[in-house]
Amino acid sequence: MTLRIGILGAARVAVYAMIAAAKDVDGVIVAGVAARDRVRAADYAVTHGIPKVYESYKAIIAADDIDAIYVALPPNLHAHWSIAALQAGKPVLCEKPFALSVADAEVMLAAETKTGALLMEAQHSHYHPLSAAMRDTVQGGSLGDLLSIEAVFDAPVDKEPGEIRYDPLVGGGALWDLGVYPAHWIRSSLGFVPTLIGASHIRAPGGADIVTEARFTTESGADIRLSCNMDAPFRATFVATGNRATLSIRNPLAPHMGHAFRLIKDGITTDQQFTTRSTYALQLEAFRDAIVKGASVPTRGADSLATMHMLEAIQNAARKDD
Repeated sequence: MTLRIGILGAARVAVYAMIAAAKDVDGVIVAGVAARDRVRAADYAVTHGIPKVYESYKAIIAADDIDAIYVALPPNLHAHWSIAALQAGKPVLCEKPFALSVADAEVMLAAETKTGALLMEAQHSHYHPLSAAMRDTVQGGSLGDLLSIEAVFDAPVDKEPGEIRYDPLVGGGALWDLGVYPAHWIRSSLGFVPTLIGASHIRAPGGADIVTEARFTTESGADIRLSCNMDAPFRATFVATGNRATLSIRNPLAPHMGHAFRLIKDGITTDQQFTTRSTYALQLEAFRDAIVKGASVPTRGADSLATMHMLEAIQNAARKDD
């Protein structure tokens, strides 16, 4: 069986997260695309070798020659169109952030339960072996008693006209675009959502947060810090320190583009290297196997909802601090 995927949105993220990934995954093809502007969708299809353009989001969701839907729309549209696809019986891979509120996420998950169709969040870095090693190291006791975690994702976002990441009405801003990753690294490495102590935003003139910082703690008193900045050079790091060891990771976001994984324990330094296979290809294989083979996937359901609780708490606390 070849899984025929339809893309909602002629988006930049879909170029590397779906179109390029599909070329590296057996049994998967990008069969069609739909966008709000059909002309733009047609140009996008020609540029990226997509065989069919659909007249609308509704049309591609209803199409008999599309087996699954990849939602690459602005974040404020994730809930509505993911639910529409589920109601049409189509499995969905939804880009992060999963939604813009816990309430929307709960409605999405209720639709998944009711329809029985798969709803998976596109937390691609989770599917790389480096991520598994990060979780095993933090949760497995290698660090001793956990003292602190610092998770950072900074990436420059140009202030171009129409750049949605500077539009808070559609889900723009550093927290939703960048912070979703360190939030997931922290939560998945701990295995639970830590307790929020406080958070702050630095906002652009239009209201979107350029910088978000948050601080958490755990029952044992560990100091957990998250930061993201879309007006800074690229930086993606995760550092977890215990009373016996320190784990330092460079680029847990996209380790296939180069990474470092260093554990310093009892004075001994151990470096590990992992596959250069794309996180997006590994994620797409998981999506395919969940549909075709009934395999389980971790970034869905309770996992997505837990991340949404964490992000919403950060947003609410930062707003109070504005």
